[in-house]
Amino acid sequence: MTQLLQRPERPVVTAPRGTPAAPAPLSRKFRPDIEGIRAFAVLSVVLYHANLGVRGGFVGVDVFFVISGFLITRQLTKSVGVAGLRALPGFYARRIKRLLPASAVVVVATVLAARVWAPPLQVRSITMDGLFTTFYGLNYRLAIEGTQYLHQNDAVSPLQHFWSLGVEEQFYVVWPILILAVGFTGRRIRGPLLAVALLSLTALSFHWSIAMTAGNSSWAYFSLQTRAWELATGALVAISADRLARLPRRFAGALGWIGLVVMVGSAFWISDATAYPGSAAAVPVGSAALIIAAGCGARRGVERIFSEPLLQCIGRLSYSFYLWHWPMLIIAPMVVGHPLDVAGRCTIVVLSLVVALLSFLVVEEPGRRIALGTLQWLFGGVLISSAIVCVGALVLTNLPSLRGHGAAVTLASGPSQPAPKFLDTVEHYVSSAMATTAAPSNLTPEPAHAAGDTPDASRNGCHLDFLVIQQAACAFGDTAATKTAVLFGDSHMEQWEPAFSAAGKQQHWKIINWTKSACPAAKLTVVSPTLNRDYTECDTWRSATIARIVALKPAMIFVGESENTKGIHKFTPAEWTNATLDTLNMLRAQTKAKIVFMGDTPTPRSTVSDCVSAHLNDVRPCVTDLAHAHTYPDRHKAMQPAITAAGYPYVDPQPWLCSSSGCPPIIGNYLVYRDATHVSREYVQFLTPLIATLFGTAR
Repeated sequence: MTQLLQRPERPVVTAPRGTPAAPAPLSRKFRPDIEGIRAFAVLSVVLYHANLGVRGGFVGVDVFFVISGFLITRQLTKSVGVAGLRALPGFYARRIKRLLPASAVVVVATVLAARVWAPPLQVRSITMDGLFTTFYGLNYRLAIEGTQYLHQNDAVSPLQHFWSLGVEEQFYVVWPILILAVGFTGRRIRGPLLAVALLSLTALSFHWSIAMTAGNSSWAYFSLQTRAWELATGALVAISADRLARLPRRFAGALGWIGLVVMVGSAFWISDATAYPGSAAAVPVGSAALIIAAGCGARRGVERIFSEPLLQCIGRLSYSFYLWHWPMLIIAPMVVGHPLDVAGRCTIVVLSLVVALLSFLVVEEPGRRIALGTLQWLFGGVLISSAIVCVGALVLTNLPSLRGHGAAVTLASGPSQPAPKFLDTVEHYVSSAMATTAAPSNLTPEPAHAAGDTPDASRNGCHLDFLVIQQAACAFGDTAATKTAVLFGDSHMEQWEPAFSAAGKQQHWKIINWTKSACPAAKLTVVSPTLNRDYTECDTWRSATIARIVALKPAMIFVGESENTKGIHKFTPAEWTNATLDTLNMLRAQTKAKIVFMGDTPTPRSTVSDCVSAHLNDVRPCVTDLAHAHTYPDRHKAMQPAITAAGYPYVDPQPWLCSSSGCPPIIGNYLVYRDATHVSREYVQFLTPLIATLFGTAR
């Protein structure tokens, strides 16, 4: 511990009298300011994750990328220049020695902690994340899931922060090979050629970052191709270090101070609302590069700040601190059974720093000192990775039970009852469900399979994801029928497709499902949190689909939408209802169809499948009270009066899901919701007789 807090000393070299003046200084080998920059980076990330006032602290990851690009390139150019191809095994062995022991301990500890404390339904996903970290591929797993609408309400993984390690290690698969290839060229052109390669890589990756952030923010955030320029920027500083060491002292000092101010400012100026990484990432990346470049020569002003003992200590612990803080912040609420307040989050931050110190002393530092050869470390890396896989396999084969233990329940079939009587029966079932405690043994869908319990439209491209606009004919029900009904809106309309399709077969209606994820029927531009920008694809699709509906000339149009959508500013109830009426009026003016509006379903207070899986013996904690059944209650209250006043039938599904005392998570043997907002396919199919009555309103 004393060594961690010691101020780094500058070596003092005394030249004999008469010795000629030393040549211009070359770049220094030891850079105490680097540890200080690491301290800033990890503190900004930790405070951001703990929600302690640093709203753009995720820029610390960009700073880490610049540091890594600088340090690793400096090592590579030296070792490859001396040993050539033989340097590569040693390089990868050093990466294993530096990173793998500590990360393996964190992954194993997190997976085992999740098995004990995480909601049972999340254990498989967390364990799979652990397996992906073993092969440094978690960033692409997150990128893929981030662009899928069905995953947007997934719980945050306690291993999510490993995405940045994936980006780094993927970069270092390619980068040493490129340096080696340049090394085979002539001595005079090696430097310029490497600089050209880096500049080209930086420009191309930066271009992709900007373009992809505008189009697909999840891939832009997590993928190597949009982050490589940040590591390459650090690499450019590394290959220019000797020249940068000769910068005039005052000029270099000014660059350092400018970099410090901008870097610290970026952690507060940038926020979750910023389109990121895109061009905004150039601010923390550029400022970190300025500070590192300014310190290539003699010790300069800003380095005095970064050389303070406390920052040096945190900088040395930064890797372990980064690894431990996030899983502790995510798992702690699972342990205590409630979200953490400010005091709780501060406590976890301090505890994670203590754990990081122990990890540094017991795992990280001893791992670096183990005297093993290159081949031994490479083989050791395989063994450590295999151990993680074995732990993951053990957990996956011993997952918590997700089956109910209560008595089996069977609800009376609806089709044999007249519609009015069936509605009374459904309301009775809903009311009785409020007394349910243990989940029935024949619960359907089972919580483990609920997320995939989607309508057929979700599986054949008839319900579009965020970036897709083109849609097929998408016919369901009686596809040979002469009468046509269209389902139009977002996923809260599409969730009813199984019942409409079943009713269509019974009553000989062709059902066309034209719906799109998170795209309301209301004629307004909304913001997509997943894309982190205006949802322009929604506007384009809505206009095109209305034109297709007009050309189709259907007999009926069923319109529905989630009321939870947000815009750049908060929509007032009047704005929302008027925008919805604009779409309905447009359809009425251009078609002869009967237009029916499907009211929105209540929003559970938690993901029902997760909650039920964690409370199989008593599901009452998963009940949603009516006071919290709608995210925007004023918006919800305004909808039905406005729709009916304009002359459109309004179908309110709330009595099908909730009683006067609340909304139960299980009705009979049906899990009511498949996720955080959508009614399960099985329960929708059970309600088919109620949907079938809606066709009787056709003109």
